[in-house]
Amino acid sequence: MTDDARGGSLEKLHIGAFNCGIAGWINTDITMHLWIARIPFAAKALHLAGLLSDARYAEHRQGKFAGLRHMNLTRPLPFTDGSLSAVFSAHVFEHLFPDEIERLAREIARVLAPGGVCRIVVPDMDRIVALYDPAAPQAFLKGVFEIDRRKEAAFAHHWGFTRASLAALFRDAGCSQTHTRAYREGVCPDIDRLDNRPDESIFFEAIK
Repeated sequence: MTDDARGGSLEKLHIGAFNCGIAGWINTDITMHLWIARIPFAAKALHLAGLLSDARYAEHRQGKFAGLRHMNLTRPLPFTDGSLSAVFSAHVFEHLFPDEIERLAREIARVLAPGGVCRIVVPDMDRIVALYDPAAPQAFLKGVFEIDRRKEAAFAHHWGFTRASLAALFRDAGCSQTHTRAYREGVCPDIDRLDNRPDESIFFEAIK
């Protein structure tokens, strides 16, 4: 990567940060909690009404959502060309539809500076498929299609990824290098604080 892309003066984008935002990154999400955090005493009122769990209220009190920036991934990213040194996203891409994923990959390539890195963490579809048991297909299908999340259908998984499909996605988007990485290994900054779910995920990096 170039000196600038290694984190000098360029910004870093965290897509789908939710309650895992870290300092030094633009932490983004679409969660309702970022709006709750902006209204004085809203979290307390929702907690007292039984509409916010103890754990989530504690996160609000800790300021977990206060620094989040709303960003709709189905629209062009609100950054100029070549303005970011790094993009990180963990367990977000699978919640988008294929056409949205392709557009987002192109947008990420657009906003990354030459030599910039995009690190993507997604469920490992090869591992998931290996769990299929023809003697008990219903359990597999319920898991893949997240049947138990009917009330949250908009946030269910809409697509899956393999190492090869991620590489093709970002090569087609305009990245010069693609690499499958190990948990907390790679060139993306702060992966010791960003990476999660090591037992079920693909860790992937694309270089502009």
